Amino acid sequence: MRKGFTRFAAMLMLLFAGNGLFALSGGPDAFGYTWKDSNEPGGPAYSWKEIAGAPGAVQVTGLADDNSVGQFTMNWSFHYYWSDYNKFKLGSNGWISFNNPANIAHCFPTIPTAGGAGDNILAPFMSDLNFTGAGNQGQVWYWDNGTDSLIVEWVNVPWWVNNASGYTGSNTFQLILSGVDSSITFVYNDMDPAAFNNTTQCAADLEIGIENLTGNIGLEVLNETVPADQYSVKFTRPAVVTFQVPDATPFWAANTDNAGMFVYANGSALPFSVNVKNVGNAPITNSISVTGTIAGVGFNSSTSIATGLTAGQDSTISFPALATFTNAGSYTLNVTTSNSQDINPSNNAAAIEVVAVSCTNDTINMGYTTGPQPDGAIVWSGGAGNEGAGVFMTPPSYPATITAVDVFIADIDQDPLAVDPFSIAVYDDSGLPGTLLDSVFVPANQIVENTWRRVQLSQPVTINSGSFYIGWYQGGGNVALGTESLAPISRRGYEIIAGQWAGYRNNTVDDFMVKAHISTTCIVSNSRPTVSNVQVVALPNPSNGMTNFEFNLPSAGEMSLRLMDLQGKVVFNTNKTVANAGLHQVAFDASTVPAGLYIVELQYNGERVNTKFVVNR
Repeated sequence: MRKGFTRFAAMLMLLFAGNGLFALSGGPDAFGYTWKDSNEPGGPAYSWKEIAGAPGAVQVTGLADDNSVGQFTMNWSFHYYWSDYNKFKLGSNGWISFNNPANIAHCFPTIPTAGGAGDNILAPFMSDLNFTGAGNQGQVWYWDNGTDSLIVEWVNVPWWVNNASGYTGSNTFQLILSGVDSSITFVYNDMDPAAFNNTTQCAADLEIGIENLTGNIGLEVLNETVPADQYSVKFTRPAVVTFQVPDATPFWAANTDNAGMFVYANGSALPFSVNVKNVGNAPITNSISVTGTIAGVGFNSSTSIATGLTAGQDSTISFPALATFTNAGSYTLNVTTSNSQDINPSNNAAAIEVVAVSCTNDTINMGYTTGPQPDGAIVWSGGAGNEGAGVFMTPPSYPATITAVDVFIADIDQDPLAVDPFSIAVYDDSGLPGTLLDSVFVPANQIVENTWRRVQLSQPVTINSGSFYIGWYQGGGNVALGTESLAPISRRGYEIIAGQWAGYRNNTVDDFMVKAHISTTCIVSNSRPTVSNVQVVALPNPSNGMTNFEFNLPSAGEMSLRLMDLQGKVVFNTNKTVANAGLHQVAFDASTVPAGLYIVELQYNGERVNTKFVVNR
């Protein structure tokens, strides 16, 4: 959707349009992929495989304008470049990805583009499509035979257009993955070139092709050109893969979302973990060095995976040092991997925002932005109460009672009289978003632009575990939410279009200026007093199955044991009981929790002792 995405700094737009010519074949790319179309001798014959409404086919729900849904699980693995995948994400703008990108929207990245939003994509018809508007007939279906075939079908999907209906035209096309020969086929049944708007402001209003994980290898078939009816393009994987890639990367750091998190600025000594994965197609046989640093807190710690990793293997490890946060502020956990066999250094670093919050009078303010003023803004033109922005947050302790939400209302037009209302909503984490917990409408006559606005909830919302979402909904096109591009960036933002939530398209460069005002019982320190001569040990550690937490009590006393993740959420605990002196074991099934670093805490006679426990996969 070419909506009014406003930034204070002017954006330079590329002025380029495709030449409209149809090539017949192309490649190979650096990996060895080639393509041919149905006009080329030896190319694929046009063959439409209708699945919409067929037995076993699934109609995709939740698509709107400029959003994505999934990931969806295939019951088999597809070879794509040097990796195997059994999940895909589906975008409303005519693409799928084996990654989990937030969104890919107009203007679109050309193929290939290293580091772009479209890495690891298949784009049969990546254009500004729309599934909203009264009478819109657009649908998407997928069918998986469970063995070696996936078909994704877009039916009667129009383009977005800025008029009363919001859409124009109709396009029907398919993507077919075959596990028999690892081929990819795009099939075009009924296309509508007359309705396509090739703008002058974008290098790509329409892009067709494939692109690998790193974004620097791929094949572009068409740019700015609508394919003809009854036309096919087939991509062929090389029969013999000579392109060998040992590729270690920090798959996630600090949390499995690989995104921003909150901790207390109270002198607590906290552990951090990282998951390292070989995403290549060749083994790494020597040691992989892993380093974590946090500037401003004196954290600089290194560890390694001494045995290397086979292709596709991952390992979760913890840094031997702890990080101590004494001052409130936004910090960056920088994680890097290095290995002499790694030939793809472009993905050897990860940066995670860690926000340390102060707790005063049992009150904390949680937000991912640090500056008093925005350097950009977001507003969707014509927003009708179901468009806006969202933020995902996890408090540093529980219970946490949300009493108010702070938002920065930006001034986008320098006209104090042209202001529309907005609404704030709070949801739990049972979905995207989850159950609505509270909402507040703020009328235009109570809004002052270019300043922070505190919105008191109509009733306080208490959460005892997990996370929550805050939604900001604009009541028109004359109200904007401030954004900040000052690093670090949380990657916790969502865009809301036609009521549908999707990861924010600029999630890697912008944060929304939204804060949660929370009442809680402040934790003085996350460091635990130790019990003399008592230790708790996890056997085995790391583990992905049955584990025993063992400890030897010097005398009888009251005890309990619990397991917490790094956000302080309790994922397992025992009831308090009076235990005899001697060796004790508590059984736990590690397969019931996500991979990551956990804290095992033994409470004994009013004191506590803990140890780190790693769950791997």
